[in-house]
Amino acid sequence: MGVLGEGSRTTTVVLSSPTPTLLPQESKTSNGKTIGKQNLTRQNVKKATGKVPHSKSQLHVLTHGLHHVQHVSCDSPVRFMTYLEAAGAFISLHTDNTACIYQADGLKQTSIARFPFMGLTPTKVAGCLVGWGPGPILILLDREFKPVDAAADALDIRVCQAAEHSTEVVTAGVGNVCVWSVRLMRCKVKIQEGLEHATFTLMALAPPKSDRPHRAFLVSGKVLTVVDLDVGKVVDHKKHLCSCDITALVYCSQLDCLIISSQELSIKVWGPDWELRVAFVGHNGAVTSLFYCSELHMLLSASTDCTICWWNVEDGDMVECVQTEQETPPLYIGGTQNGDVFISFSQQGVDFWSIEKLYSLHCRLKGAPLRQILVSPFPAYPVRVLCVSGDSDITLVTAETGLVLTSFKARQRILCADYCLHKEILLALTEEGTVLQGNTLTNPITLMQEWKERGQGPWQPQDCVTQEDAQLLPIPGPACCMVLYSYVAESQAALEEWRNLQDRRGSSYRNMAALDDLQNRFLTILGQNGGCLSVLNLKNGKVMYRTPAHNGQRITTLQAYPESGYLLSAGDDMTVVVWSVSPTTHEYLSQQLSLHYDQPQVHLAALGPQLALTFVEPKSGIYSLMHFDLLNHSQIDLPLRDGHSDHFRGLCVCSDLDVFVSTSLDRTMCIWSEKNELIRILRLNAVAECLAYAGFGGELFLGIKGDLYRMNCAQFLPQKYQQMLLYTYIETIPDLPFVDNEVKCSKTKRNKEEKSQVSGLPEDMWRQEYERIMTLHMDLSALLEGTVKCKKGKPPSTKQTRKEAFDRYMNKIYGLPYDIKMDLEDDSDTEIFTFHTEKKFFNYPSPKKDVVPEAILTTVKPKKKKLKATPLETGSKAQTPVVVKPDEKVIHKEPVIAKKDEEPPEIVFPTVQPKYKIPISTPYRPTTTLIPKPLPPREPSPEVPTFLQEFAEAGWFRDVFPDKKSIPSTLTPDDLSLQLLASLNTCTTLAKRDVLASLQGLFRQELLQNTDNLYQGLTDLLPKFVGPHMSSLDRTVLIEMLTLLLNLKSAHSDFVKNILTLLAYKQLGLRKTLLDILTSLGVEEAEEWLVPTLESWNSELQDQSDTWRSLHDRADGWLESWISKYKENNRLLQFLRSAKWKPLTFSMVDVLNYFCSVQKEEYRKARNAAPFGRNNTVLLPLYDCSSQPILRLGETYSMARVRRPPGIILPSLQNRPFLMQFPNYISWPLTRVTVRPFHIYSEEDWLKASRQSYFIPLQSYIEYYR
Repeated sequence: MGVLGEGSRTTTVVLSSPTPTLLPQESKTSNGKTIGKQNLTRQNVKKATGKVPHSKSQLHVLTHGLHHVQHVSCDSPVRFMTYLEAAGAFISLHTDNTACIYQADGLKQTSIARFPFMGLTPTKVAGCLVGWGPGPILILLDREFKPVDAAADALDIRVCQAAEHSTEVVTAGVGNVCVWSVRLMRCKVKIQEGLEHATFTLMALAPPKSDRPHRAFLVSGKVLTVVDLDVGKVVDHKKHLCSCDITALVYCSQLDCLIISSQELSIKVWGPDWELRVAFVGHNGAVTSLFYCSELHMLLSASTDCTICWWNVEDGDMVECVQTEQETPPLYIGGTQNGDVFISFSQQGVDFWSIEKLYSLHCRLKGAPLRQILVSPFPAYPVRVLCVSGDSDITLVTAETGLVLTSFKARQRILCADYCLHKEILLALTEEGTVLQGNTLTNPITLMQEWKERGQGPWQPQDCVTQEDAQLLPIPGPACCMVLYSYVAESQAALEEWRNLQDRRGSSYRNMAALDDLQNRFLTILGQNGGCLSVLNLKNGKVMYRTPAHNGQRITTLQAYPESGYLLSAGDDMTVVVWSVSPTTHEYLSQQLSLHYDQPQVHLAALGPQLALTFVEPKSGIYSLMHFDLLNHSQIDLPLRDGHSDHFRGLCVCSDLDVFVSTSLDRTMCIWSEKNELIRILRLNAVAECLAYAGFGGELFLGIKGDLYRMNCAQFLPQKYQQMLLYTYIETIPDLPFVDNEVKCSKTKRNKEEKSQVSGLPEDMWRQEYERIMTLHMDLSALLEGTVKCKKGKPPSTKQTRKEAFDRYMNKIYGLPYDIKMDLEDDSDTEIFTFHTEKKFFNYPSPKKDVVPEAILTTVKPKKKKLKATPLETGSKAQTPVVVKPDEKVIHKEPVIAKKDEEPPEIVFPTVQPKYKIPISTPYRPTTTLIPKPLPPREPSPEVPTFLQEFAEAGWFRDVFPDKKSIPSTLTPDDLSLQLLASLNTCTTLAKRDVLASLQGLFRQELLQNTDNLYQGLTDLLPKFVGPHMSSLDRTVLIEMLTLLLNLKSAHSDFVKNILTLLAYKQLGLRKTLLDILTSLGVEEAEEWLVPTLESWNSELQDQSDTWRSLHDRADGWLESWISKYKENNRLLQFLRSAKWKPLTFSMVDVLNYFCSVQKEEYRKARNAAPFGRNNTVLLPLYDCSSQPILRLGETYSMARVRRPPGIILPSLQNRPFLMQFPNYISWPLTRVTVRPFHIYSEEDWLKASRQSYFIPLQSYIEYYR
């Protein structure tokens, strides 16, 4: 017994072994039977009764949410504030008719002395703003706030807002609502009827939709008026939405709802039919302002109770409430739409806010709560994340990109799951104790086996219990927890096997024999209700070992640590047991240590020998960790001041940082050191349902509100922890999503019927038949390698024998006939191996053109000579399985004319004995009297063209060619492609995918001579494959068609038009795929500059009945317009270069890149606008002048100089469109021109400089003096 010092927890240790170590010892049962090498050490951990001193460390608490950046005081109260997107700055209007401009970081940029407007509204016209009020004032301003134009017939204006879908602005005031054209500053719609007694102070605009016009929601007191801006009339007056005056409103286009706040201290969300969706209550004062950020999907509200709240409209929940530091309440809340910066102002000044993101969204799942996250971080493998959400949903996600690889939907509730990455196997434990085994190479995951009631029966003599203990112990019962223990001894062999599995992506068939690996062991360990641990075989779920645990009580938690060689288990008996795992012996588990504690342990984690347990102090209610060293048997406690305030939800270990991370229901995350010191507390805006370590770089995966989030906890730790990552580097391997698998019932059933007719075997024996034929293939491989050892010796290898072996191999693999001339009556001692197969399998390359088949019908009779069969000595397992059908008695032998004898390819022969041994065919002795009657001769099957043979097993083959006799002998690949093209109009969606795959195969083999008709036919069929409501299979077929069109003619104008049309068709959900196609064509930055323009076409459709036709016509006109602009730009550049005229050659990709460059340049010009205020600021040039030619002073164009009239002649603006925004005239008192030479950095360089003066025109300037 040992007692720690005063002020710390005491630990009572009762040892059943004389030495408190983990060294193995012999332990026997009551009947003297040796259980195994175990060291049973029982630890009773009790709570300390003494007081614990409080921690004096100052913890750094970080919060995910709204963070105050800066407060800027103002001399005069602010009455209006908005964000100028073109300038990237905020502007505030004050009561003393002044204005201030602020940068995004809160620094005051400049002030405007005289600015007598009530408000300022940015417009969709580049560089233009609208200043309005008080009264009938509406003035168009440029980017320097100088008046450009004014509205002559303006009415009273109290509020103004820009339309989202056009360049118009909408104003409202006393008894009027007007729609204005910004370019012309003319009123397009004026509404006054029915608004005589209304004074509008608030307004929100709803953009038009297919079933609704452009509408405006206006507030006058507690009455909400709805106005149709397209027709110009009042639709409705809503008087009963609120019982008090409305204080703020905002319209959310994404959720199609109107959000209203009033003096009732509530915020109400109304749907399109005026149904109340949700009402938020949380402020203690009236809400003064609302702002919805579409990028973050969040609603911000400011209230007179000096708080700013963050609401989730979709979930109907308050995310965060922030108390402002100022004494006066915020009067306004706003910000940028991308959520970078938020602002609020009060009577004292302006406050800047930002969202401090501790974590980010990694993958959006179905929304059900996440119950388990499992990460498989193995070197040389892609990192994958397994998520168990809801009752029966399992999703496999890539850790690098967040793409969903595959998913599984179980019929029963899932308790837990595990993932074997090396074998691509999913294991899931249901509530009834059934283990489900799935194939993760398919999407969705294919169910392979169900292991019911494994290990649930009574104790047996072969279990590690005596007969007396078997009667006393309870029946194990159903499993309640599960874990996979991966023991990888041969990592290179496991990696090679995994790479071979990746080549079979999408295939539902799995070779079950490969799961029983003798070198690398994968053990499925179950924890059962009756206190039993069962070890199952991964191949068939057979129980290989059982042992009692936790005094016959329920096992609640299992955790495997293969790198340390032990297993942790926790149960209802309040104990944690450490088990030593021996995967290569028959005694798989041996108990090493038992820790008893009077609190249940649901969450536990280990970092090497350091074990972390969760506990709660009843007096203080603090939830914290207790550390226990498994080697030294020492306990480390935490001062009661630090920890969570509610129950734990998760616990994990960051091995690269040597820290523990825990989450709780109090929405906090604590990071603990290996010395049990609390390093950081992170406050989240939601409860982390579960968490897991990514295995590299300090990355964590969190389950929050049913979605998977990602956090880098290393950036929140002190510097010494961040430096630990400098010595750990793991190369992440990219992972590709699996192809969706559709149910192939009809095709599979038809193939099975064909196989059954040929072989005469039932369907359930086909798997055994496959393994038998695999043995044939391994025998053939051994024969080709020359490793078959016969009893009587092997004759020397000759050229003839090698040729015969190679011919048989080509027949086995490619289905080629062979010409073997042998004397079957030879009396030599050589064993004769005969393999009779004629059909090829899989899609192997077609035979060469110099092969001339000649049908010869031969009836094979058994010979009388009889020899004893010799078993085969096999080597290593073949890597590529070859599926061949059973032998037939009638064989078509066809001669093969080859150019040269080729050496057979290298084949790795098997090392493991095959499961099924095939007897070797040998001639019979002449004494045999029973001779089977020869089969009657059959008619030779019709000749199938060589290129068509590989498609004989395709699903469309029988539909296109019901009878092989109907195949014309003159059929060419081009004719076949046109027939397949015609079948696309009538076949099913599943068959369409097979047809497109076959056409793709014909093209890749370069068998198609004329692809114009095929391309045109596919282009004409493309609109029929597009619809608003498409299934995943329909999208797959459409992607296959686009891929084929891309291969046929990638840069054709019709193909580019179709791609643009599909991009504009937002309902299809193919944006990422189409952008990848454009990137492969060579279009740069299409997502930033091309996609926004195309997606805006949906709102401007004229004919909603035929969306494809309308969008395609729009794409056609748009592309023709930019082609002409591209040509004009090229002619201009050629003229400026003074080069000889050449015919212009370009592609559609050049036009799209030109459009993106133009859009990018306009954006740059808007971003690099001159600042407001004085004009004495030096700006950086918009263009990089380093590549411009250097002109020598006085010699520019000297050889082509002509006399010009005196004065300055400006080019015509009509013929020089590249001189946009050029001034009408320039008045220069040209007194002196200063030429800026190259930089001279020293006197020596100055002396070495040439006397000639050079200058760059774009960087020279003009000075004058009086």
